Amino acid sequence: MRTRSLNNTIPDVKSDLRESLLHASPIMAGYFMVAFVFGVMCLNVGLPVWFAPAMCLFVYAGASQFAALALLTSGTTLIPILLSTFLINSRHMLMSMYMAKKISSIKMSGLKKSLYAFGLTDESFAMHSQRIENGLSTAASYLLSFNTFCHLAWIAGGLSGALASQYLKKFISFRLDYALTAMMLFVLVALCNTTGKRIVALVSIVTTIGINFIHVSPLNVFVATAIGCGVGICLKKFSS
Repeated sequence: MRTRSLNNTIPDVKSDLRESLLHASPIMAGYFMVAFVFGVMCLNVGLPVWFAPAMCLFVYAGASQFAALALLTSGTTLIPILLSTFLINSRHMLMSMYMAKKISSIKMSGLKKSLYAFGLTDESFAMHSQRIENGLSTAASYLLSFNTFCHLAWIAGGLSGALASQYLKKFISFRLDYALTAMMLFVLVALCNTTGKRIVALVSIVTTIGINFIHVSPLNVFVATAIGCGVGICLKKFSS
């Protein structure tokens, strides 16, 4: 695997920026639309315009932000909101541990590593881990700029939604809650480029649907993920 640091030449950094922007653009589009909905919802429940972009900047977690918004509007105290956010985002600890090992050979300062971990999302983790698995360049400039572009799109979406809700309220009569699902489907299709990965994806989807028929719970996705991972490990073991 070829790796480079941010100390490379300017042309290399510019190339990484262009490449990361190109690869991040579908995710950015999805993030913008989902955050736009979040911004609209914030204004609809009486929060100020600055709240949506500020939360997009400092929290940067789709499910947690929507959950926190629902809890805030129901009068919930701070502790349950913090606990809910921690539980929803607990998977990020595993993703960060995995990526820390994979990018250990890349020269990055402690601050840059912290920024990278903060900007790591489900979608960026999927794209970056796939890139590493394929032995492609994982320069620090590429990884950091990829996350930054996605985060900026998230902030811009939250701000745009809040402003639109305040000044163009009469024109916002459409629903955009499908955007996150559409974006995740794009990522799934892009990553399922082998038979083994398609099998894992199919098992995870069928498991999720089956469990939801029995009992609907936010924890179902974690159970389905664990089963899918187990199937993936077995397939990799038997194919080697």
